[in-house]
Amino acid sequence: MRPLLKIWLFVLVGAGIGVVLSQDSGYVLLSFGRYTVEMSLALLMLFVAALFIALYIGIRLIVRTLHLPADVREWKQKRGTRLAQQAMTRGLLEMSEGDWRGAEKRLVRFADRSETPLLNYLAAARAAQLQGAHDRRDGYIRLAHETMPSADVAVSLTQAELQLADQQLEQALATLKHLRSVAPKHTYVLRLLRRLYEQLGDWEHLRELLPELRKRHVDDETSLDLLETRTPRALLEQAFLANDLQRLGVAWADVPRALRRTPQLLGDYAGYLQELGE
Repeated sequence: MRPLLKIWLFVLVGAGIGVVLSQDSGYVLLSFGRYTVEMSLALLMLFVAALFIALYIGIRLIVRTLHLPADVREWKQKRGTRLAQQAMTRGLLEMSEGDWRGAEKRLVRFADRSETPLLNYLAAARAAQLQGAHDRRDGYIRLAHETMPSADVAVSLTQAELQLADQQLEQALATLKHLRSVAPKHTYVLRLLRRLYEQLGDWEHLRELLPELRKRHVDDETSLDLLETRTPRALLEQAFLANDLQRLGVAWADVPRALRRTPQLLGDYAGYLQELGE
């Protein structure tokens, strides 16, 4: 709208000047020392207008030239961001289609130009994991950490998930212990820890974790009730298999009073005592 108003303004001004000059073109005498220049007022005004336009265009060209490097950088950045977004979208589609190798290459290629490089590297880590390329997976996890150190919890959770999925239980335990130290109340961290301790058969640590699982409502009450019974039963069984009567007694002493009348626990304990000659 504004450019159109400016055009109309110039047209009106030009028309007004034209009407005035058509009645009297005027006369101008310019003197420079021994030199004099005579011309009509109309010609002088045309000359001044042409000079103004030439100066304006010249200044614009100089400004554009000075800004050219910055403009080129901005254009490259926008183009890189667009390509990175397209690559990420295509890479995620290829992952969904099962082309993990192609997805990995596409996600990493433009990660440094992406507005969200963290997501590129995390997705690439999953793609590498699905190919069994653990070294590349761990490399992408490191790059994700370096790209956004403030996202330590998100990156470490992804790392723990991948390690658990690949049965790298000791590495997963180290990752989850780190997460527990930086985010002790994180529900998903606690859920992964429960899953890991069950896989490791580390019932002692699971028994210590149970109160926190209940406090944070990590699972439903039914699931936690079953776990609360299963854990001391497993500890009693481990003591019996070790043929250690003292350890068996300690395991029974650690059973919460509310659970000591549970038929399964009483039956297990009595059976183990009998087997050990007590």
